[in-house]
Parts: sequence; C-alpha cells; structure tokens
Amino acid sequence: MVATPDHRDLIRKGDCRLKEGELDIALKSYRKAARIHPSSSAEKKAALVLGMMGRYMEAIGSLDRAAKIDPQDPEAWIFRGFLFWRLLRWEEALASFERAIVLRPEDGYPRYYRDIAAEETAKRRRRRT
Repeated sequence: MVATPDHRDLIRKGDCRLKEGELDIALKSYRKAARIHPSSSAEKKAALVLGMMGRYMEAIGSLDRAAKIDPQDPEAWIFRGFLFWRLLRWEEALASFERAIVLRPEDGYPRYYRDIAAEETAKRRRRRT
C-alpha cells in the first residue's frame, strides 16, 4: 500500500521547487496538497505560481477557492485584486481591494491600490458617457 503524502510536505516541496525556479513542479505540488487537504495556503501558493506563469484567470480561480476556504483572509483578496489590476479589469480589482480593506482596515496597501483602481474605474465610466 502506498502512503498518501502529507499536504504539509507537498507544500514544503513546492516551496523548494519555487525557490529553484521550477514552476511546473512547484505548481503540481501545491495543487496536490490542495486536493489532499484543501487549504487557503496551498491555493494561494498555487495562485502565486500561476501568476508568475502569466496564467492569471487560473490564478484568480485558485484565489477564489482560497477565499471560500478562509473568507477572512485578506491576502487572497489583495492578490486577487492585483491580478485583476494586471488584466486592467478595474471594477473587479476595486471590489477585491475593498473586500481586503474590510478584513484588514489598518493595512494601507489595499487602500492605496483601491484608490488607483477607483480612479481608473471612474475614468472608464467617463469615457463611456
């Protein structure tokens, strides 16, 4: 009988592979860890790798799963906002940053990016009218 790997070992393996620049192997480790034991940590790490690979919508999917697992985690929302920012999808970025602010009101990082996303959203709305 083959033992099921521990999800923490898989995350550590993914971390090591990520440091070595082996993105595909890191992603496989994080995804396997998430399947064995769904966690926001494994999903956020998978999203990080997917973002580094330019696979933004897949990364957003991982962050959506992370937010479902731990709805009180502001990091998932901040990273999600930044990915939508990268895609120039300002309204989604704005909504993600606003959610992060609700969860961590003392953090200036999502406030700063929320303000810029709000400005870009307003510019686009003015252009449409």
